[in-house]
Amino acid sequence: MFGPLNGVRVALVSAAAFASLAAFFAGFTGAAVLLLVGIAIHGIGWLYLYNHRNSNASD
Repeated sequence: MFGPLNGVRVALVSAAAFASLAAFFAGFTGAAVLLLVGIAIHGIGWLYLYNHRNSNASD
């Protein structure tokens, strides 16, 4: 279901979360909030696709 690029997706989202924390501690709260909003939207989209997956399809 998740495919071979799942590790790349995890790495990119993790890097965005780290960048958000770094931006927050560096005083760039606007950038930190923007990154967190993007991560949240990504998570909501992932949950939607996960809940609407085709259970008959194989990886």
